[in-house]
Amino acid sequence: MAGKKINMAGNQTTGSSVQNVRAVTRALVVLNSFAGKDLQTLAEVSSVTGLDKGTTRRLLLTLMQSNYIAQDPLTHHYRLGRAIRDLASNVGDTQDLRAIAQPALVELASEFSVTTFLSIFKEGAAVCLDRVHDMRGLEVHWWQVGGTLPLNCGGAPKLLLAYQPDEEIERLISQPMEKLSEKSITSKKELRKRLALIREQGWECAIDDVALGLTALAVPVFDNENHPVCAISIAGLTPQLIKNGKPVHLKRLQEVAKRIRSQLGYHQP
Repeated sequence: MAGKKINMAGNQTTGSSVQNVRAVTRALVVLNSFAGKDLQTLAEVSSVTGLDKGTTRRLLLTLMQSNYIAQDPLTHHYRLGRAIRDLASNVGDTQDLRAIAQPALVELASEFSVTTFLSIFKEGAAVCLDRVHDMRGLEVHWWQVGGTLPLNCGGAPKLLLAYQPDEEIERLISQPMEKLSEKSITSKKELRKRLALIREQGWECAIDDVALGLTALAVPVFDNENHPVCAISIAGLTPQLIKNGKPVHLKRLQEVAKRIRSQLGYHQP
């Protein structure tokens, strides 16, 4: 026997084993009525949703209690509330970003026998989204997927920090800095100088500042406003990555970053 579902009007229809909860369905209809609109009156929401005003008002008041809807105190018009914004901030494109970037991470790891990383700046931290290791090289364990690193250490963390607004940088470097190795930068003055250099050259090469003998090279992937969407980085033994004091794989890493930028739908500068 076919299952039953309840439509928005409360009628039972056949053809699905899923049962819709009418109150939830109506609440979603109310929320969806604000698409493309800043403010609505009670009458406008009622008209768009097809619900009577009494039902519409009860739904709006219920949604207001959970901050999904807010009401202007002067006009009494309704708008989407803070909870919607908070939820939206967590709906990222990280899955698409990982899917697009992973072939490049695998390619780089295999080509240079290193560990490759994809990372983003989120809520004041550098977060690792993905990590790929080539079995022929040394596996770098110090940044787990989903984990963070101190912003004053490593290639990608410093790179991502360098492109944040000045006030955010000052807020973050005003906090105590961790010292992961004797080469870690813990001076605010020195870190500011390093961040300025990163912005000037467009990449970061971190030698020994997470662990002695290891180097990380990081480049940004920019959006159309030249804000970093993410960082692509490689890490391995210093002799693998540095020759005559210079990073040997920088051009290749920059090529990959440009390719990912195009694949994400951003135009090239």
